Amino acid sequence: MLLIGPPGSGKGTQASRLKQWLGIPAVSTGEMFRLEIEKKTELGLEAEKVISQGRLVDDLLVQKMLETRLSDPDCRRGFLLDGYPRTVAQAVFLSQFLAKTGRPEPLVLHIDVPADLLIQRMSARRSCPLCGRIYNLLNSAPSKADLCDDDGSMLLHREDDRGEVIRERLEAYETWTRPVVEHYAGGSYYKINGNRAPAEVFASIVESVNIHRVQLQTK
Repeated sequence: MLLIGPPGSGKGTQASRLKQWLGIPAVSTGEMFRLEIEKKTELGLEAEKVISQGRLVDDLLVQKMLETRLSDPDCRRGFLLDGYPRTVAQAVFLSQFLAKTGRPEPLVLHIDVPADLLIQRMSARRSCPLCGRIYNLLNSAPSKADLCDDDGSMLLHREDDRGEVIRERLEAYETWTRPVVEHYAGGSYYKINGNRAPAEVFASIVESVNIHRVQLQTK
């Protein structure tokens, strides 16, 4: 199962809910990097070196990590990829990997949100540097301005949640990842309206997954 959407679309929230509902791991490239680096594997050390130099991890290294992660026992019953693939080249690799390991083509859930709303959402995000809790001044503001409800820490406005950086991230998504959506549009693809409360978005995701299950059973 693939969860695709622009920055700020709520993929992380929905990935967490899907993980609990289906009992499958939610895998992201960030998680893969952290695990490999923490375990000090050969792949982890290579990734750490690249990241420490401020360079982007190339597709080949990401592919090796993905093959390793998806071969773990907890992925045997299925898995959710959060934010991967980001390019058509990665999508082609994933299809080849799934075919090689005897798995079907993925169910693709595309959370779609208008760009202007994404900018509003992300600009209003604040995070606690101590506990990591995320707030949004539009719909989930802290009880006291600029202070975390849990530990009282001063909330941070991250650099990548500021106007110009947000626009750059959205432009990168349109350039590199929008073609991925088009790549999958002819298969088991469901477009989800992300311009709603998280619970409503999740309800639509559940409906799409159940429709997909019925289709598989009737084949």
